[in-house]
Amino acid sequence: MPFANKVKLQDGNLGVVECGLVVKHENQAIGIPLTHVAAEIDITFCAAEVKLTQTYLNNSPDPLNCVYFFPTETSVALHKFTATIGDRKLSGVVKKKEVAREEFSDAVRQGQTAFLLEELKPDIMELMVGNLGSNETCQIEICYIQELPFQDLLTRFTLPTSIAPRYIPASDPDPVVGLMNMQYTGDVPLSIGFQIKMRSEIKNITSPSHKVEVTQHSEEGWFCAGGTLEDFTSLLDRDFVLTLECDDPLLPVVLYENTEQGEVALMMSFIPETHAKDRLCEFVFIVDCSGSMTGDCIKKAKEAMRVFIQSLPEDCYFNIIRFGSSYEVMTSKSLQYNDETLKRAKKYIEESVHADLGGTEILEPLKKVLAWSYEKDYERQILILTDGAVSNTEKVIKTIKNRSNKDKCRVFSLGIGDGVSRELVKGMAEAGDGIQLFCTSKEPMREKVIRMLSCACANRSEISCVEMEGQESLTPPVPVTLFTGEKTVLYTLTPTLPAEITVHCSGSKHTVTSGNFVQVHSGKMPKLVAHKVATGGVVSEGRGVELALNYQVVTKETSFVCVDGDVTTTANMLLKTDNMHLDEFEIMHLKAMALSGGNPVVGYGRSRGFGLPSFGGLFRKKKKSAPVRGLLCRDASPEMMKCAMIDDAMDDESSSVSGSSDRASMLEDSSSRSSRSYRSVSKELCGPSKNEPGDQLTELMDLADTKGRFTDLAKIRAVFKLGELTAASNFAEDIVATVLALVLLEIKFGVQRDVWYRFAGKSEKWLDGKISKEEVKNLKDEMKNFVSSS
Repeated sequence: MPFANKVKLQDGNLGVVECGLVVKHENQAIGIPLTHVAAEIDITFCAAEVKLTQTYLNNSPDPLNCVYFFPTETSVALHKFTATIGDRKLSGVVKKKEVAREEFSDAVRQGQTAFLLEELKPDIMELMVGNLGSNETCQIEICYIQELPFQDLLTRFTLPTSIAPRYIPASDPDPVVGLMNMQYTGDVPLSIGFQIKMRSEIKNITSPSHKVEVTQHSEEGWFCAGGTLEDFTSLLDRDFVLTLECDDPLLPVVLYENTEQGEVALMMSFIPETHAKDRLCEFVFIVDCSGSMTGDCIKKAKEAMRVFIQSLPEDCYFNIIRFGSSYEVMTSKSLQYNDETLKRAKKYIEESVHADLGGTEILEPLKKVLAWSYEKDYERQILILTDGAVSNTEKVIKTIKNRSNKDKCRVFSLGIGDGVSRELVKGMAEAGDGIQLFCTSKEPMREKVIRMLSCACANRSEISCVEMEGQESLTPPVPVTLFTGEKTVLYTLTPTLPAEITVHCSGSKHTVTSGNFVQVHSGKMPKLVAHKVATGGVVSEGRGVELALNYQVVTKETSFVCVDGDVTTTANMLLKTDNMHLDEFEIMHLKAMALSGGNPVVGYGRSRGFGLPSFGGLFRKKKKSAPVRGLLCRDASPEMMKCAMIDDAMDDESSSVSGSSDRASMLEDSSSRSSRSYRSVSKELCGPSKNEPGDQLTELMDLADTKGRFTDLAKIRAVFKLGELTAASNFAEDIVATVLALVLLEIKFGVQRDVWYRFAGKSEKWLDGKISKEEVKNLKDEMKNFVSSS
């Protein structure tokens, strides 16, 4: 969400453009200020509606044709679009894509102001503005609904403020990606307000990205809260993230709403307890070491790898691949986990995991890992750590989705940083039957690492069937993978409301009766449900388009279009529009479609769905980037050139080159090792993470071997500055040291139990083979007294 400040051109083509509304004229580019941004967020239980309002001014004497990109969460239900020009308010209508495009083109040829809004990618929308009048203010309002993920017992809302720059792999060149690679440079007036309604008491509301002010109240059986940003003008160089902690978050709930179409829109949310046991695993870590990881991101990646390696189960294999423009494998064959290989891995992490490998080319190392032979009886778990985005996201996701031996290989993804490509991170995990997690610069990493490792270790659990009272049992057409603690939502449109819903899973079932059914009257929830059903691959394409049109939501087959009846151009401008502007529109649109691969990919994995009789249903689980919630324009007038404020002396250190037609310009030399734009982050807002490497917990865990055994009592005492230990002489030093470590974990780090419980389980298991449970208990009591007295 930037505004005009600096511009740089590459051989006459748009290169790095640091502004929102851009006009190209005679090899120069000018920016039109984005004058205001407002976001209104309405959160209800596990869904949120976002209303975005942005205001631009065309201070040119000529009408302009513009292209406007803005990011969203992946696979949102975009259901409302209005454009206010002067005192005229235009409302968009959802039509079939080809019909909408034809209507838009006809209007532009006739000199009318027109708008066409389409899904470019699952997380990027594209708005074409035709004939924006001279000296007119254009206020664009967009409303969409999204599902809220559930992580670490917290409901999480994210408002993307940027489109992550796409790195162009050498094997997949695309000279037009720079069309959307912009860089934020200045503040712009921003207002964010949010309203929250939850079924259980709200214990805490925090934002790891921005400073917020929050108030709470209750109304009619709902627990409510509201809030705003503390500062009217705030940082837009990061996504806005809000986390909610509630009492009894595991309570299964059904939300339903009667639709104008005579159906019942239904969302069933439950968090399974699968009781799945750990299985034998080979863990392959694919770590992003591209230049954009410089700073906090690579530190967090190292921190994550330390915890991963130290917490692996005893009987496993592992390997590490780091990648950038090229990739490097720690060892040609995965290693069995033991004390020697643990030391080797720690050394490799410290010495080799650096942000020094250039661009983000993830496809080739991913293919390599998927092609490796398997260890007998071991299932491969691929864990990807990245902050990046690539131009071939669809190829990456398709490669994972089409992998062989799906029953023996899963993919998990961890997005690191404040502007991660959500399409890439979510798409990889969903296609790989795993989970995705995100960690911003201010959030602690360890809890997320252990959560992901626990899911990767767990045996598979799937939904076998769903029973709705009054309807026949349904079996998912594709496997729906479940993980303990990970929210799953069933979406469906039914002719009548069932009194009870039961989901049968591997070894368990989840039933929600009418007592936990909650009726809502938003008028919006049906649009989210219809979008999930229409795009989830559970109905025919024709039925999907029919649903999108009936419920007025944008999909890859439908678009918003609206036309102003007033003609804004003269006869001369009409001729210019016919001969030039429409061609430019087509060029810009084709460039954008080239970036997206032509057809956005719908994520699968646990986003599985199956149809109800005659209706349809869907299961849904739960970058360094450059803000570009702005417009791209062509053909500015000389008068506009005079009134624009441009800084032609762009500092080379402020960004790197991207988007040039020259392929070589996308690959920097080894001194910079990056082809992506960088941005600085406020230390006040981000600061260090809560668990930086080198703290006491990290030091303590590093002293254990692969069995969880501690052998050096003196080092433990030194870390915690404990006195001499004279008792416990009847036990070997490793037994005493291990028990002392367990006691320290409980006393010093009890609130971080989720971080070390798997690690401590190995220590307990080792002790169980050495001394009796009674002896362990007595020794723990002795160590507690020792720690307290020190």
